Amino acid sequence: MKVQCPKHKGSEFLYILQKEKEIEFICDQCHSNLIDKNILNENQNLINIKRAFLYPEYLFSKFTDSQKLQQFFQQLIEYDEHNLDYKLMSIENLIKEMQNQLSLMQQELFVYKKKFIELRQQIRESLEEIIKFDQFKQQIGNLNQLQQSINPLDIQQCERNVYIYFQNQFKSKQIIVNNQVFTLLEYKNEYMKESTLMYPELKTLDKQYQQLMYMHTSFDKIINPQFPGIIQNTKLITREFQAKLIDTIKEKSKKYIAKIELIHKESKTNLNVEQFWNIVDGKSNLMIVFQSQSESVFGAYTPCKWVKSKKGEYIKDETLSSFIFSQTNHQIYPIKQEGSGCAIYCSTSYGPIFGGTSLFHGSIRNYFSQQSDLMILGDFQNGSSSIGISYEYQDSTQINSQTMLFGQIEPKILMYEIFQLSFI
Repeated sequence: MKVQCPKHKGSEFLYILQKEKEIEFICDQCHSNLIDKNILNENQNLINIKRAFLYPEYLFSKFTDSQKLQQFFQQLIEYDEHNLDYKLMSIENLIKEMQNQLSLMQQELFVYKKKFIELRQQIRESLEEIIKFDQFKQQIGNLNQLQQSINPLDIQQCERNVYIYFQNQFKSKQIIVNNQVFTLLEYKNEYMKESTLMYPELKTLDKQYQQLMYMHTSFDKIINPQFPGIIQNTKLITREFQAKLIDTIKEKSKKYIAKIELIHKESKTNLNVEQFWNIVDGKSNLMIVFQSQSESVFGAYTPCKWVKSKKGEYIKDETLSSFIFSQTNHQIYPIKQEGSGCAIYCSTSYGPIFGGTSLFHGSIRNYFSQQSDLMILGDFQNGSSSIGISYEYQDSTQINSQTMLFGQIEPKILMYEIFQLSFI
């Protein structure tokens, strides 16, 4: 771009400034003036002309209102081919250093091997003195001198001499010999402590390997960008919030999602608690999404197994990965550690219930008032919401916790969808 700015001589247009009803080409001096006046929003209002001309993903990221798409394309933009080449060069240089270090480590092992051979020889020589090894060799030498002789008397004499040697050097003074050997080994052990095998070259190689793993992981994150997650066959969850839900589940479960399958959906005319329990009974990793009469979209996910129960029972979430969500308010409400024992409540007399209080968990007041974070009764029209009992509620929006999920006091469900997740 070589177009001169008419306001500042010698300066070229570098940016496009977005205004409410128009745009303006500006140079670096125009840019500085806007910053000085605190009237520039760097995030979206300013577009780099050169980058926009070269990269459509950059231009798109400046206009989309989806935070997930902005993050995705900013990651693509951040590393061009030159940056990737530089990172690869750094990895290649480190690999070369490690190859050299492998040679040094090999030399180090040869040095320690030599030290071991020397130590073994020293122990061997000292042991020869302790057990008078030359006497044994002499007796075996005498036996060898007989060569082809098969004179029984000569052989018997050799056998007796070796027996006497064994008796004198081992059996008759076993304790003395053992103590002498222990003393020898103790001395050599102290010598070895003074020259402990620290393997400095191996330690250097290990540090290089850890560095290589870090660089490889960083490079892998660049060339494998995190695509926004998608939930197929849903009419209720927006693409933007789909990505948020998937990211939350992956983060809390610390697992990769293999599949998200729509296993049931129902509209107001067919809402039926018996049918609901027939669908969910015995199933785990379910996400249930509701739409209320006020068109608020909300729901919850839990890894817990739903169980038909006539008397009613709470199911504990050992993983702490359950959460309630409000798409309308773009909020996630994770389960509290102290509320994990009441992740869901299973009773065929009710619809889905998330959170609450048992006699063993929480306050007596909440127990006898039968409050839950999210309660849908059997007709799917009545129920209540009191986020903050078993699930976290940060009151930053100042929204009434009893209406923020439904958009009204009671749920009055128009439709719901049930998804089952499977993990790798």
